[in-house]
Amino acid sequence: MKKSTRTDDLSISVIIPTLNEEKNVAELLKYLKNLDERLELIVADAGSQDGTAARARRLSRMIESPRGRGIQMNKGAQAATGEVLWFLHADCRPHPDSLPAMLAALSDPHLVGGGFEYNLDHPSRRFRWTEFFSNRKNRMLTWLFGDMGIFVRRPVFERMGGYKEIPLMEDMDFSKRLKEEGNIVILPLRINTSARRWLEEGYIYHSIRSWVLQSAWRLGASPETLARFYTFK
Repeated sequence: MKKSTRTDDLSISVIIPTLNEEKNVAELLKYLKNLDERLELIVADAGSQDGTAARARRLSRMIESPRGRGIQMNKGAQAATGEVLWFLHADCRPHPDSLPAMLAALSDPHLVGGGFEYNLDHPSRRFRWTEFFSNRKNRMLTWLFGDMGIFVRRPVFERMGGYKEIPLMEDMDFSKRLKEEGNIVILPLRINTSARRWLEEGYIYHSIRSWVLQSAWRLGASPETLARFYTFK
């Protein structure tokens, strides 16, 4: 794989929350090292029972954290030293040109952060429709979700108080508050994201439930209430 070239002096810390992601986290960390060896890689693990922690220690800085993505990402951010914080899920693979695209976007001083479009790692045509409508919806509403590789300037993240440590919808809450800080962008270079939840839970069930949970949160339902209808892995 061809390595990306850094376009300015901004340092980047990648923060990956994990729970039983032995295979995925090892592959992602190796992939990121190949993109740019200067990336600071931090894994915030929530007590994995497999080999996640051992693999993460060999390939990154591994910190232990209580369970919960908001908590884990905040713990990772506290340990990070980069000027830009980039939050990735263990089962994703960023586009090879993500770094120069991100840094070029951040050359705009008014931009506080953003994310990327995504695609799902399954060949079925129905997943192409999911990508099509989701990416256009997110662009139209400037919504950022965790599987879109959210990135943010560190001072902005700290000013916001980081992620809210809530059981669900921490990404939508963060996206909403980030837009209040300044301009955000959704870059067209797509992150390859796992379709495993759709496959495990059923395509129709997972799609409808996600839409209902997002809509309910927007209408004021509490994350604690919504978490009762979500299966955590």
